[in-house]
Amino acid sequence: MNITYYLVGVITGASLSSFFVGKELYKYYIKYKVQRKQLDRILKLNDKIMKSKELKIVNHQEFNSEN
Repeated sequence: MNITYYLVGVITGASLSSFFVGKELYKYYIKYKVQRKQLDRILKLNDKIMKSKELKIVNHQEFNSEN
């Protein structure tokens, strides 16, 4: 009987440990995924801002060269 209880306890403990480790890994994965999306949005917005600044500079230079 004692070995049966021991095996049941070991299997239960391993299952619970695996569950909680998996839960923490999933939280980390979701957090990383959300942060990556935010970073991608910021980089995309930054590229748009840089392009618009370059266009303004080019347009300003062309306007000044025509006058």
